[in-house]
Amino acid sequence: MAASMTSQSCDLTKCSKCHQLLKSPRSLPCLHSYCTTCLEKHTKDSSPNNKVKCVECGEEFDIPPGGLKEWQPLAIVHRLTEQKAMQLHLMSEETIQCTACVWFGKEEEQDAKSVSPTAVARCTDCDDYLCKRCFAIHKSQRSMKDHLVFTLNELREGKVPDASATEQKICVKHKGETLLFYCETCDVPICRQCVVITHRHPEHKQAELEQIAKEKNEQLQQMQESCGKNEKEVNKALEEIRKIRRDFELAVSEARIQIKGTVQKLKSSFLKRLDEAQKDTEEELNTVEKEGLETIKTADDQLTSIISRISTAKAVTKLLKENGSEFEVASDYGSLKAVLDNVVAAEPSSIIHAGKHLTDVKFEDNKDQNSDKIVIGQVLSGSTRSKREIKTPILKMEFGNVGIESLTAALDVAVTPTGAIAATDHNTGIVKIFNADGAFKSAFNVNVGVDAGRSSSPWCVQVGPDNLFYVTDYSSPYVKIFDLQGTYKRYFHTVSPDKVAYNTHGSSSVCGLAFNCKQQVLAGNITHNFISCHSLDGVHQKSIKVTIRPSFLAVTSRGSILVSPNSSGDVQIIDEAGKILSKLQTPIGVSSWTPEGLVISKCFNADDDEDLFVADNANGCAVYRYSASGKYMDCVTKGFSHCIFGIALSADEKQLFVACYDNKSVKCFEI
Repeated sequence: MAASMTSQSCDLTKCSKCHQLLKSPRSLPCLHSYCTTCLEKHTKDSSPNNKVKCVECGEEFDIPPGGLKEWQPLAIVHRLTEQKAMQLHLMSEETIQCTACVWFGKEEEQDAKSVSPTAVARCTDCDDYLCKRCFAIHKSQRSMKDHLVFTLNELREGKVPDASATEQKICVKHKGETLLFYCETCDVPICRQCVVITHRHPEHKQAELEQIAKEKNEQLQQMQESCGKNEKEVNKALEEIRKIRRDFELAVSEARIQIKGTVQKLKSSFLKRLDEAQKDTEEELNTVEKEGLETIKTADDQLTSIISRISTAKAVTKLLKENGSEFEVASDYGSLKAVLDNVVAAEPSSIIHAGKHLTDVKFEDNKDQNSDKIVIGQVLSGSTRSKREIKTPILKMEFGNVGIESLTAALDVAVTPTGAIAATDHNTGIVKIFNADGAFKSAFNVNVGVDAGRSSSPWCVQVGPDNLFYVTDYSSPYVKIFDLQGTYKRYFHTVSPDKVAYNTHGSSSVCGLAFNCKQQVLAGNITHNFISCHSLDGVHQKSIKVTIRPSFLAVTSRGSILVSPNSSGDVQIIDEAGKILSKLQTPIGVSSWTPEGLVISKCFNADDDEDLFVADNANGCAVYRYSASGKYMDCVTKGFSHCIFGIALSADEKQLFVACYDNKSVKCFEI
């Protein structure tokens, strides 16, 4: 079946640097392709430190140890480039000589009836141009009856055979052997000799290339749908960050007008000093503008890069779906999947988060001009507005310490969407639930399910995004899930970074518990010091190695993870790969501390930033407040005179709940 090459090749056959038809193409890991000479020149001119930055999407890659030649072109791009080059050659030459004619070059042997050696067709199997005589021989020979032959007019019009009907890829290592199989271990097509010699079972897993291509084609459909969905989200985020830029520039412009207007009012009596004050104040605004534009540009560049990669990935996916051979689908799938995994993992909302506060740029004029130095006012940006102060905390109530349903060792506390308070009773294996006024409501036993009948010591309790209780157990490697009435639903076990699944009672202890913005559960294994990340239904996603005991966890809206060790030391702020970004400062006025429970406030600041509250089990026991960057701010409340562990905030964040271990109660403060 013939198809129009021009309609399928799009711009994928053009070099990202010179924008001409690719010559000796090389494809970067981001799927953008270059002529070999263009890539070599680009690397030499603008890529220091042995790196290459793609001019199309801005992604930067390390040059392979073997040099640029290790970057092979996408198989489908290579084929379409050759086909387009052939078409251009045919269109530029009126006469093409037959390359198969036995009479070519022997004009003295031709008689008057012999045909001209001018080519009229091309055999795609023999890779030869054919005159009328050779064309007739091709059609008459039994060995050539299945060859695909196209007239030069057809080829000039852009009609080429589908790759699936013509391509028989030959192994470069074993001459004459066709690539019929696929090594799933190495992700490469292989021949029969490869199966026997270099890709032997059981070290290597093989399958038929046809079957692998069928499977990959099904997955390409899912990739295509994922591309479309992600493209919409990123385009929306890109529009938003550019709107933020426009609003920001407008706010800066209005603030500058306000500055000049205030100066004009005072200029008659303080002209010289006002000019100096104007310069100083505008420099403040220039600094705000520069930093703001840099932040916006970074976000814009990131989103533009993602869009570029998505666009190319969509084009490659479509080509592979519509025109890709089994070899091309199998060969290009790994590169395509790597790019798609990267862009799907990107969070457009987190990229634009840093820019959302920037448009809050204002100028406040100075009402007090009694000092010798004139200060006309202050430039306030979204990142410099003062934080709302927490009022002196007032103990509203204490509960859980009276009656037959009292707590024996309150270790953690959580608040449900309806205002009910749940507390883990570490010594009894029970989670007890209290009404918003502190009255006992109900209780449920953690000692159920997979390790029913064994001792349990519940540690953390949290309410998940699905409005279910998640509970960790110091005595087991499991996270157990209950509904808000305390009915047991399911469990999952933690998995280490080296894929060890801890699924035996007593094999390790799980304590810390938190949820991130991707609706994933993070569980801290303190026996082996790692954080196990799962979907809400318990499917393991990944594990993060940490350097301290993850006894208590919290996650910021930007994805940073806070780890508290339940011992003397530091609270670490790490990224999703486990890299330490910073540590919380030791509270002012104390030499050392024992950090315990963590909770993040999202609405205490006027600039919609986040505050972090940390319980300290030393220094007379206290709760401290920190900024999202880890800077100490103030002491919220102290002087408990007994051990405290877990803490929680009410939905409106006006109440702070503290689990008082030795006092066998929960205290509620208005803050």
